[in-house]
Amino acid sequence: MSSDPIPFRRPPAPPPPPEEKGAEPMFNLPPATLWLAAVIGVSFFVDLLLPGTVGRIFFDSLAFNSLTFWPPGSDLPSLTGLLTLATYTLLHGDFMHLALNLGFLLAFGSYVERSMGLLPYLFLFIVCAVAGALTEFAFRGGSELVLIGASGSVYGVTAAAICFMRVDPRPDRRRTALAFVAVLMGLNLMLGLTGLGEFLAGAQVGWKAHLGGFLAGLLIALAYCRWRPPSAPGGRAEGLRE
Repeated sequence: MSSDPIPFRRPPAPPPPPEEKGAEPMFNLPPATLWLAAVIGVSFFVDLLLPGTVGRIFFDSLAFNSLTFWPPGSDLPSLTGLLTLATYTLLHGDFMHLALNLGFLLAFGSYVERSMGLLPYLFLFIVCAVAGALTEFAFRGGSELVLIGASGSVYGVTAAAICFMRVDPRPDRRRTALAFVAVLMGLNLMLGLTGLGEFLAGAQVGWKAHLGGFLAGLLIALAYCRWRPPSAPGGRAEGLRE
């Protein structure tokens, strides 16, 4: 009696060695958002630490002041005042003011920069700052206005992020965007109209600048989406805070 031969089976090949991955960056942020946050943070601490007259000169050179922007009796705004339409975003009243703005900037700015690209994103940031200051200036009338803070730009960046989420093909992103618009604008109107925001902040708050920056960011994002669909993202007198 003969038995059938046992077929030879090749032993399975060993699994390939795991690929070595590079170290993850500590701050995985796009460059413009990272540098904007860094410059704003450094400017805050410089303003905080500079003494006396030097500190006052630094503050006055960056803050938006309506009397410097459009001197009484002048037919046109001053060149120095025009520059402060953007530089006022570098100053903040206290650490909480700074932390709130930087938190929103890092969260939404990264998304928007990855969606738009570096140069369109910087354009949006600056235009929203200008829109916020001019909106507050228009509503203030002839009284003096001193404006500091990056909230106008941050609101504009947030509006752009919401717009890009709105055109996202995923339904949950669209619902989130609409809900966020309702909550953000509702809170802004409630705090601004009731005065509760100024009570909580301990200072005047530029709610009109928030609205101006938000609308500017929304319009720019809508125009951008129409022109080119976004890519998938991977002892000093207090000024008006916005």
